[in-house]
Order: sequence, then structure tokens, then C-alpha cells
Amino acid sequence: MAPLPPWQDVRLATLDLVIIILYMGGILYLGLRSRQRPEARLKRYLLGGRRLTLVPFVATLVSTWYGGILGVGEFTYSHGLVNLLIFGLPYYLFALLYALFLARRVHEDAALTIPDRFRLHYGPRSARLGAVLVFVLATPAPYLLMLGIMLRYLLGIPLWAAVLSGTLFSTIYLWRGGFQSVVRTDIFQFALMFIGFLVLLGMLIAREPLQAMWAELPASHRHWRGAGALSWQAIIVWFLIGSWTFVDPGFYQRCAAAKSGDTAARGILLGIAFWFAFDLLTTAAGLYAVVILPQLSASSGAAVGAFPLLAAAVLPTGLLGLFFVALLATIMSTIDSFVFIGATTLGRDLAPHRGQGLAAERRRIRWGIVASAVLGFVLAVRIPSVVSLWYMLGMVMVPGLLLPVLITFTRRVALTDRAAMTVALAGVATAATWALTPGAGGEGTYLLDVQPMLPGLLVTMVLVPILGRSSRMARAKDGVGNAVRKDPA
Repeated sequence: MAPLPPWQDVRLATLDLVIIILYMGGILYLGLRSRQRPEARLKRYLLGGRRLTLVPFVATLVSTWYGGILGVGEFTYSHGLVNLLIFGLPYYLFALLYALFLARRVHEDAALTIPDRFRLHYGPRSARLGAVLVFVLATPAPYLLMLGIMLRYLLGIPLWAAVLSGTLFSTIYLWRGGFQSVVRTDIFQFALMFIGFLVLLGMLIAREPLQAMWAELPASHRHWRGAGALSWQAIIVWFLIGSWTFVDPGFYQRCAAAKSGDTAARGILLGIAFWFAFDLLTTAAGLYAVVILPQLSASSGAAVGAFPLLAAAVLPTGLLGLFFVALLATIMSTIDSFVFIGATTLGRDLAPHRGQGLAAERRRIRWGIVASAVLGFVLAVRIPSVVSLWYMLGMVMVPGLLLPVLITFTRRVALTDRAAMTVALAGVATAATWALTPGAGGEGTYLLDVQPMLPGLLVTMVLVPILGRSSRMARAKDGVGNAVRKDPA
């Protein structure tokens, strides 16, 4: 086998670059071709008028879930088939629960965002805290960094310039069309991500049948617990990480934007089927990379380029450009969604409400797009390990959001504004303290060898019934909960 070129030396032919340029032009055309009128209501800018039908609902929900596509390739290359257990099954399970029990409720309620929900069910203080946590979860920095890395190697420009170019390109059309632009571009990118991986897997199977590839895999990569033989605690923690779905602002936004509650529920169920199909494609491609590119295992960090390098090794000119477009589409469909969620959080949920009207609120959201993109750019350039940072922040933030969000869907538990804020802060503080306290194994290990998400969730589960009992009378006296019938837009 010919020596494998390092990732930074991969260069595309002119035809491949033309295909990428055509893709970029198509995205700009779709994103800027907005029918938004200046006098349109805020809900139309935020949620497309809450008229999202089934096909675009599925396309935008599925495409925004895979921004970390290079990480999927790296994990599969390093650990094997367990990718389906870690990054697939837990999310299917929690998405199923979301579809069955929450999707219709999200659509029917007046709250347009998760902080809105906190404000209407608890009060302003917990809403502001919830907005901060949502903003952290929705930072686009990891995906901007991944996009910048790809553009850097494709175009041969410095990383900062590549990240800046990716930031501008991925967000410029949001100013005009808002959520409508996100949905319109996501439909296009949904198709491209599937086409690209179908083409790659087809060429791989033509080169070597699946059975032959499977036989050549190391036994550790075929084991359901992976090459690292994950412990039961690690598997349980990964399943708990899947509960992120319940507090994912993108999930909430799309269910709120759906034409009906049934559209949201059916759309999630269809989304699970598409997620499973795409996971099969990406996992199979990652396993082929183990067999075809054994050199990567000897290079530190090289596995992050498993998908691009695999494509460069097996795809001809033209199809290689198409696959790179698929990678770009997978990443950018997440970036624009997260930037817009961050903009909504900054411009609407965190900004002071002074009764300036819908037009003023939309202007604040538009400037929130700029602020969210700028912050993402700065973090992506200044913190090379931003993906790891994002993962840790998610482990810390989810315990503060999970129970407070779920409680808003039930009448069995009542929390005052102060109680809800206390639960959220306790979950975050406990998880953060646990994460910052080294375990017996030193740096990189956790106290008692327990992941920080577990004690964070445990504390909130203890506090909720205690504070819930003391909150019932105060909640009834304050009349909190009546406001949910009012439309915040």
C-alpha cells in the first residue's frame, strides 16, 4: 500500500474545488432568499411562524445533530463498533421519550424557548440562569473550529482566517431570514450529508465487501464494549449524557416551530430512523478506515482525519469533492442553528425587556447573531481544545437544566422561582466541583472515579422534593403558572 499522506497534505483537484464552490453558492442563495418582511411578527423570525411541516422538520432536526462528524470518525477508528452504543442508542431512546411525552406539550405551550419556559413556570431569576446555561450548551465554537480546520487544509490559509471565513459564511444569511434561513439551508444539507456517505460506502464496498472488512477488523473493534472495554459505569454515564436531548435547545426550538404537536412527534420518530441510518453509514466508514488506513493509529491525533483521509484514498476526482461537501454540510448545518439559538438567548432571553415592541426585540436578536458568531470565533481561535471544553461544560451544565426543564411538564411538583434557581445552581456547582477535584489517579481522573454528571444529578434529585414541598404554598400564593396561557410573542 502506498504511504498515506498526512492530513495537512491532502489537496483537492480543480473539479473538486469547483463542486465545493457551487455548494457554497447554493447555500448562500437558499439562505438569503428570504421572504421575511420587516413588519413580520417575531414568531415568524424566531420559529418561521410555527408552520414547520413534516419534511423540513425532519431535515433540520436530523442535520443539526451531527456537527461533530470528524469526532465520530475519530471515535469509531479508535474504539470500533461501540460507536453505535455510545453515540446512537442513548439518543434514540431519549428522542423516543421526547416524541411520546414532550413534543406535543412543547408545541402547545406558549413558551418559545427553554428560558421562556422557565420565566413562565418559575420566574425571571431562574429564566436568566437558564438562559446562561442554554447559551453555554449552544456555543458554536467547537463546530467553527472543525470547519476552520477543514478550510485551513483545503485552502492552505492560516487557522484564524479559516475560522473567520467559516464563521462569516455560516451566519451571514441568518441576519435576513432567521429560523427560516436555517431550515431552508438544512434541507439542502440534509440531502448532501446522506449522498456523500452513501457514495463513500458504495465505493468502499466495491473495493472490499463488508464481510471481508469485518473479518480483517481487530477483535477489539468488533466487541460491543469497544477497544477500550468500557466499564458499566462509563456506559451508564454515556446513557445519561443522552438525556441532553431533554434540554437541547435545538430540539425545543423545532418542536415549538412545528405546524402541530403531531408533526413534532412524528418528525422525531422519523428522525430516529434517519439518525440510525446515518449512524450505520458513518460507523461502517469508520471501520473501513481501520482496515484501509492502519497508519493512522501510529500518529497522535491523526484519527480525527479518518473520514477525509479515507475519502482521499478511495474516491476519484469529483466524488472526492462531493464527499468533502457532505462533511462541510454536516458541520455547517449545526453551526447556523447553534449561532441562531445563541443569538436568541442573548438578544431575547438575557436582554432586558423594556416593552419596546417586536421590531426592537428582533433587532436585538439580529445583533445577538453577531455577538454569538464573534464569541464562537474567539473561542475557536483562542482555545484549540474547545471541543473537549465544550464536552466538559455540557457535563456540568446538563445537571443544572435537566430536572428544572422536566418539572415544567408536570403538575405533580411545584417550585418557586428561587427554588428552581437553587436546584439549577446546585446541580451545576456540584458537577463543576467534582470535575475540578482530581481523583486518586491524578489529573484527568475524577473523585471516587465517578463522572461529574452523576453527583450533579443526584444533588438535584435530592433537592427537588425538599424544595418542592416548601414551594407549593408560595407558588399558589404568587399565582405562578397562570402566565403560561399568555403568549410571550
